[in-house]
Formats: sequence, C-alpha cells, structure tokens
Amino acid sequence: MKKIILIAFSVWLMAGIALAAGFRVEVKGSYFSSENSIFRDVYGSAAKFGLEGGLDIAKNVSVFAGLDYLHKSGGLTVTEEETRVWITPLSVGVRYEIPAGNKLRFHVGAGIQEVFFKEEASLGTVKENALGFIVKGGGVYRLTDAIGIDLFLAWSTCQMTHEGLDFKVGGLDLGAGIEIRF
Repeated sequence: MKKIILIAFSVWLMAGIALAAGFRVEVKGSYFSSENSIFRDVYGSAAKFGLEGGLDIAKNVSVFAGLDYLHKSGGLTVTEEETRVWITPLSVGVRYEIPAGNKLRFHVGAGIQEVFFKEEASLGTVKENALGFIVKGGGVYRLTDAIGIDLFLAWSTCQMTHEGLDFKVGGLDLGAGIEIRF
C-alpha cells in the first residue's frame, strides 16, 4: 500500500508542477515478448497499450509516469484449457533526451514499476503485485511543435512469488506512440 501511495503522490506532484514547465502526454502501443519461457509457451507474445505523461524538470531531462495494460488468453501447455492473464504496470522514472536536429530527439530512461498481475485458469486464480524495474530508449520525430511520433524499445523485469513459486513478469516491448507536448 505504501508503494501505491508513493506512486500516486509522484503523479500528483508531476501534475502540479506541469503548470510551470513543459508537459507531454503519450498514447502508445507495443509488441510484448515475455522474459518468462512458460508465459511465452502459454500466451505467446501480446499487444500492450498504455498512456504516459512526462514533465520537464531541467534541460533535456524529464520525469515520467505511465500506466500500461495487457490482456491475453491462452491455453495451458498440457491440457490446452483456456487461461487468461492481465498485466498492469504502473511506472515512474527519469528520461534524458538527446537532440539530433530540429525535428528528431533520441531518449533513454529508467524507472521503477509496480506490476499488478492476475491469471485465471481452471486450476485457480493467481493475483499478485510487486516492484520491478524498467529501462527504455527510442526516438521522437516532431511532426509539429506539439505533436510527435515516438518509436521505442523497453525492457522490464519484476520478480513475484505465489504460494512459494517464484516467477518473473516482464520482458521486451517494441512499440510506437503519439506524443502531444503542451
């Protein structure tokens, strides 16, 4: 609960400071490939969608907060019974931008994530959350001063435990987004 309060406070603080600094919002989608081989066997790769906000705090440096959503159905590896998974990471971090001309900016970033995981199958339901890490990089091409297209690559990891069984939730995201700057 303390983690959720800390993340909510960070988002609230960013929103308050946004009135005095540059602010961006990005709607994004990505192709997700899990770092967990069992997850890949059951669900394969999946589409992930998200929303991210960023706030400039210094020249070329911003803080970000984001929420992603993944939902996918699959089949258990032995019985082929249907199973469903939901993964919802809530992220906060820092991003550094590298200008490469008037219209192109590369970026690298790192942060922490509170990952909410739920899986339903005939064997039962697993519902866990834990703290993980994310690193990402990419580039934004400015169509106008306010609108840009973002291409990114991100890697995340999060160790969880359910009834004595350890498993990892995270993986590689290759995606794109539309960024709006205010």
